[in-house]
Amino acid sequence: MNNRLEKSIRIPVSLCDSTGHLDIPGFFTIFMDMASEHAVDIGMGMDAMANKGLIWLAVKTKVKIYSRPALFSNVTATTWPAQPGRIRCDRLYTMYQGDTLVAEAKNEWTMYEPATGKLRKMENGYPKDLEVWPEIVCDEPYAKLKADFADAQEIYRCKVTSGDLDTSRHMNNVEYVKVMFNAFSSRQLAEMDITSVDIAYKNQCYEGEELSVRIKDADNGFEIGIIKEDGSAGAVARIVLK
Repeated sequence: MNNRLEKSIRIPVSLCDSTGHLDIPGFFTIFMDMASEHAVDIGMGMDAMANKGLIWLAVKTKVKIYSRPALFSNVTATTWPAQPGRIRCDRLYTMYQGDTLVAEAKNEWTMYEPATGKLRKMENGYPKDLEVWPEIVCDEPYAKLKADFADAQEIYRCKVTSGDLDTSRHMNNVEYVKVMFNAFSSRQLAEMDITSVDIAYKNQCYEGEELSVRIKDADNGFEIGIIKEDGSAGAVARIVLK
């Protein structure tokens, strides 16, 4: 069983911004796609989980960015699951151009049983014969994020559409990141030198819901809340600038 997935990727135009470089949601997209593919390869994909009455839920993600690859340049991306805890596990990622690390990331997952509304132990999903790849990357702790944005400035408002949904019919993980960055102009984004993004997923968002994107200052950057109509947070994030 191949306990990690490595792929050579030519950066596509669909994941680049107006500067001709991989945009921030593009890092999340590449890593998500690779995680989904590798999960199938090792018997932890959506269909295998569905047969057990389970789904994967993303809890939080941290992406550290050292440079943004240019349009049509080649990168090597790798992903592998870390040693699982009792009810949570990390998946790890790297992206290189040659010998140069351009990004590293991790995200935390848990297994959810829709029929009971309960989380299940990782032993119910990890294959018994999976030998976990030992390398650890992106070893800084996840940012501690609070969902209090009641007094924060609203900078954007949008509605969840059919194109934002995943197969569970709630908003896809990467779409939260796209919504956050859609709140800024291309000029603002070009002036940002982003070194890391932490996002914590709080509540599922569904088609037709209206979302308010709010911002507040934080050390070395800012925090963003994606707030649902009932005042609860769909997701909260911290963006750190150089």
